[in-house]
Amino acid sequence: MRSKLKQLLNILDIKRIPFREDINGLRAIAVMSVVFYHADFEIFQGGWLGVDIFFVISGYLISNIIISELNQGTFSFKKFYLRRINRILPALLSVLVFTIPFAYWLLLPRQMLEYSNSLLSSVFFYSNYYFQNLDFYNSAPAKYMPLLHTWSLSIEEQYYLLFPLLAFTFHKYFRKYFAHFIALLLLISFLLNGLISDDNKFYGIQFRLWELLLGVLIMVIASNLQTKHLENIGIVMMLFPIFYFDSSDISQIEPKLISLVGISLILLSNNEGTTLSKILKLNIFRIIGLSSYSIYLLHQPIFSFMENYLKGRLIQNNVLIKNFLVIVVIFLGYLFYQLFEKRLTKSRFVYHYLLLVVIIITIFSFRSLQTEGYDERYSETSIYLKKYFENSQRGGVDESLCVKDPLSNLEVFCNTSFNPNNKNLVILGDSHLRTLSKAIYDNYNSSYNLFISIREGCPFIVPIESETQARCAGSTLLEEYLLITNTAETITIFGGRLPWYFNGLAFESDLGSTRDNMTPGGQAFLNDLRDNIAFLKKNSDSLIIIEPIPELGFFPLEPYLGKNFSLDEAIQYEYSYWEAYSREINSLLRMMNKDNISTDKIFCDSFIKNKCVVSDSGIIFYYDDDHLTYDGSLLILDILKKRFLTIYD
Repeated sequence: MRSKLKQLLNILDIKRIPFREDINGLRAIAVMSVVFYHADFEIFQGGWLGVDIFFVISGYLISNIIISELNQGTFSFKKFYLRRINRILPALLSVLVFTIPFAYWLLLPRQMLEYSNSLLSSVFFYSNYYFQNLDFYNSAPAKYMPLLHTWSLSIEEQYYLLFPLLAFTFHKYFRKYFAHFIALLLLISFLLNGLISDDNKFYGIQFRLWELLLGVLIMVIASNLQTKHLENIGIVMMLFPIFYFDSSDISQIEPKLISLVGISLILLSNNEGTTLSKILKLNIFRIIGLSSYSIYLLHQPIFSFMENYLKGRLIQNNVLIKNFLVIVVIFLGYLFYQLFEKRLTKSRFVYHYLLLVVIIITIFSFRSLQTEGYDERYSETSIYLKKYFENSQRGGVDESLCVKDPLSNLEVFCNTSFNPNNKNLVILGDSHLRTLSKAIYDNYNSSYNLFISIREGCPFIVPIESETQARCAGSTLLEEYLLITNTAETITIFGGRLPWYFNGLAFESDLGSTRDNMTPGGQAFLNDLRDNIAFLKKNSDSLIIIEPIPELGFFPLEPYLGKNFSLDEAIQYEYSYWEAYSREINSLLRMMNKDNISTDKIFCDSFIKNKCVVSDSGIIFYYDDDHLTYDGSLLILDILKKRFLTIYD
């Protein structure tokens, strides 16, 4: 048994694998899964797994190159890294510089700053860490980021830097245990995915390493083991998660494990004579497979720039546009493959070209950072609107204003003031109450003991043992809330994006939808919300519910910046859309509590009969599709002042 395992993991007989057309075809499947996923075709909602499949294939092929050359005594770090430069940089840098004029034309200053930082991070292969540390809640949504996809290239390049050193060391000193060490690292990386629940693991190489090393281990085993017919099971396992899972599973290990076991079985068992090989050799798979790198590089910028173009004109994306873009991506991908992956790499001027492009990108990016995203591009209208892109109109209470109150060291609540003679004013909600909390702080911080818990995408919902989507109370939050309410007479203000948590589907009107869907809470969410309101009423002296803020389904600032609407023109949609979307939630809130602020009566059926509006007389109420500006929150504050809150001298 030990001798069989030893033979199975032997690396000394590994030879260079010739070009495999089936692997080229698998690349085609992987890249088109990603393309269709980002094009938002519902059937490919698990298409993000194409990146994971790419990682296994990369680990398989790169390790074969390195180990076979180590066995032959021909491996050279210089030659390896030059090959990687020639393979990766011509197409990558060409695509990056290709995006600059479109970014300059379409991206707003705030987006341009993010784009410029991502441009630099893509050139120097740390974009996975840039995006990991980016505040996505206050940034443009992912589909508007032209270079978001470069995170995976950065992980691969970081792997290419580290793996040759590891392979060289173990081949020279511990070659008998090379595969054992790979298996150990693979297991550690795999277990990290289960032990750590942080969303940032999506971008960390330590959480992706097992996928690349799986390719290495499969390559070693395949070099020593001949199997048959496993490819038929493998292709089913590889494809099934792409159609079965969706975006809500993107951080889960199960879909990745199923799909990657599938690709592993194919790599282990497939050969020239199988039915699968005959399919993967078809011309369409061959062309897309050869162009897969350029297709991957181009698809996100093309989709992203189109989304930016459409949102500035309140045009809805549709199937015809999506299909057209997919064709454009494939055509341009093949063109870039021919021009930059094949021809440019053979040119004697290739390194001069690469240096020139790096200089252009660096100068452009630093200039953008110095000029706040080239804000000189915009007119007087844009200068006026600029404030709505700043933190003063989007932010909540600065965390530096939180004090250590005399009661305890609060972990979840931000307490900005405390006077034992004052009443407590507690604000509980998600990001929909963020700017309102700042407005309340500005007006009432000295009048009340102000306690704030704003949790983005995560409203205060009890009971905590419930499995309902978006229940985020947690024992610490509950304990601190009860501690606060037991110290003095307490007024609680509660609200959030409740219809979204209930419906799951994003709000949509005749002007469009952002399609930021989620798993619906349904009746279970309503039940928990009912219990939640009862809990808040029981444990506070007065409960004020801010009813859900009417959403837009589109981004309001871009149409004004693009001069498709004048500042004195109110973008509007029929109130009936919001009334239908929020009906179940508002009915429950109004039935259970009398002290509610009906925000739909503020922003809908008020300025214009039967319409919900974005602005009035140049004052913009929303900074994105569902969050109020500080100016917008002042309309709610005005009702709070008149009906509920008192300013004490």
